[in-house]
Amino acid sequence: MKEISKMTFEEAVEELEKIIEELENENLPIKDSLEKFKRGMALYEYCNDILNKVEGEIKILLKDDQGTLAEEDFFMEV
Repeated sequence: MKEISKMTFEEAVEELEKIIEELENENLPIKDSLEKFKRGMALYEYCNDILNKVEGEIKILLKDDQGTLAEEDFFMEV
């Protein structure tokens, strides 16, 4: 199992989706379910941290009334 901090965002999302599917569809022993749940939560936090960092870096170029391009920070409302 790859260390979470060394994963790409896409790898982490893919593994998280697999864990969710396994927890929903498989009849796992409670110990295995708990381990998968903990890993899933760690993956979720990792992905959320990446998204929060990227959100602060996104720029949108807008034209003002004179046709000049202005760079503004983009903040997504949750």
